[in-house]
Amino acid sequence: MSGKNLVAGPPSTQSGGVWQVNRTMPTLSNTVTDPDGDKANLTFAVYTTDAFGNPDKQIMIKDEPYGVLVSGYVNSGGTAKVTVPDGNLKPGTTYAFRTSAYDGSLYETEWSAWGKFKTRGRAVDIKLPEPDKNAPVLNEDDFQEPQPIGKPNVYPVPPEVPPTGYSAPENVTRPQGYSEKDGWSCGEVNKETNIQPCSRLVPDNSKKTRDALTKEGFGVTAGLPHLVDWCDTRNLDIKRYEACISGFTYEYEGIVVKDGKPTGEILNASWAVGQEVKLSGTSATFTQQLVLVPIQVDAKFISVTLDVRFDCMMPDRCSNGPQSWDGALEWLGADPFSHTAIGKNDHTWNAVNKADTLDLSTKITAYSPVANPAASRWETADAQIRCDTISSTTPGCAFHKYVPTWVMNFKKTPQAVAHAWLIQSKLSNHPGSRSANKPIFFLPSADKNAPGRDPNKNRDVICPKNSDGTSWASKYGNPRTTTVPEISAGDKPSCDEFAYASSYNSGGMPGGVVGGMNPVASGDACVQTYATRVTQGEWRLYDDERLTGPAWNEVCGRSAMSGWINSTSMGGAFSSGFSGKYRLLDKDPYWVSFPEFGHCDASKATVTCTVPKA
Repeated sequence: MSGKNLVAGPPSTQSGGVWQVNRTMPTLSNTVTDPDGDKANLTFAVYTTDAFGNPDKQIMIKDEPYGVLVSGYVNSGGTAKVTVPDGNLKPGTTYAFRTSAYDGSLYETEWSAWGKFKTRGRAVDIKLPEPDKNAPVLNEDDFQEPQPIGKPNVYPVPPEVPPTGYSAPENVTRPQGYSEKDGWSCGEVNKETNIQPCSRLVPDNSKKTRDALTKEGFGVTAGLPHLVDWCDTRNLDIKRYEACISGFTYEYEGIVVKDGKPTGEILNASWAVGQEVKLSGTSATFTQQLVLVPIQVDAKFISVTLDVRFDCMMPDRCSNGPQSWDGALEWLGADPFSHTAIGKNDHTWNAVNKADTLDLSTKITAYSPVANPAASRWETADAQIRCDTISSTTPGCAFHKYVPTWVMNFKKTPQAVAHAWLIQSKLSNHPGSRSANKPIFFLPSADKNAPGRDPNKNRDVICPKNSDGTSWASKYGNPRTTTVPEISAGDKPSCDEFAYASSYNSGGMPGGVVGGMNPVASGDACVQTYATRVTQGEWRLYDDERLTGPAWNEVCGRSAMSGWINSTSMGGAFSSGFSGKYRLLDKDPYWVSFPEFGHCDASKATVTCTVPKA
């Protein structure tokens, strides 16, 4: 006869007399005894419950005779168990069950008492639209925002030899208050005028300087020509192929001295400086432009001439073309605002090595008929250039310290995008999250990465193939995974992972010397989800209710979804439209952004959202 030990699990814990089950495929059990000591089995019948928690209607278990589950035979006094097959129970629902014994010849005439259990609720329920195979390709440039960079490093340097033939000695005594610490570079006192020159480059984001760099001089409405079109609103910023290094003034001062000491009289001249650089992802030649707008030139200087050298610092790696200037580099004190000087220069990487880093250096020497020369040099470390023939055999150059942003095509493959957003937003390692400062690090093909790791091996850990070569999802993924044969004939379930296999963040990437950041033994350790069409026009990304719900301390995600959706979500879009376009090399960081999910909240225990926003 049936015992009174009706248990449902896992786990085998109760709340208010109801077993709390962490899946929709629970194991039900009860003890069984036989008066004759014979072996016996138990028949398990499962029922829905009404609003009061009382047994209501029997659930006819699919593919089982009479709609009930029958255990195997167990010894008298033992525990009989059955597992409810997938597809019979719903998440977050309370059920009742009871048992009846059979010893091979006699059936128990009475049912056991009732046991109750509740399946766990969903942890993920994201409502999504249909995939659109005709959605236009995204222009990833639209999502690349300027990235702030640090101030240039400024160095005092010997001046260039001016036409007068004068050359300042290397060791010059600086006037009081003009220390190298403050960026000053000073020349020798002019013996005839008793003026000592000093120069420096200083940050200056004042309205006066900004106006000078966004208008051609003062009071002139015609805008200055820009090599980089967004430089009229930015100062110290870069993109992958463009840089704006401005918001500075170049100062040249003449300190009047007497008996070796400053008298307090100072002649001032200064220029607003705007520097712009434009690289190419498909060429070894790049261009920079320097804009010099006069802010003041003391009439006592009579005139000030600037000698400007903006060069590639590594002559063994790149060559400098001739400078071309629109506007003379001499300004008269009697007419200081007469013109602006705009210079351009091309540089070409020699492409001898497969990859090189290049630094640009700018040096300005100023001198006057009444003051000897003084010079300052600067370079911007955050605007270092990397040229290569690794990402492509066609040489190209990029600002490698800029971290680009990858945006997946939501309209085309919303289900794959939802999966990536969920994992990035919910897990503590936040792969690719800019707000959490957790970039994804690119893993190119084995011949282009340091450990020689084939990214497909990462995928094999998270999404192993079945013995017949089919996808893990076709055998082990949730059977309610929906394919799209109307888009791709013969479409089959596929396994999608995040973080991507082609990254050091992948759960399949081994740790240690190989460099994996989140290694796991198998994809079973990841958050498990699947994408299903609820009705035409409405899809859902669900956590896999057949299994234990996510603990949210996992480091990776695995989702069963349409093969077409999975492959299309990355495919050529990533390699040609992003990693290739922005010349990503081994371990280069990048962000992953999900604009359509900005209204979704992943902080709750259950992640629910409708995308796009209803």
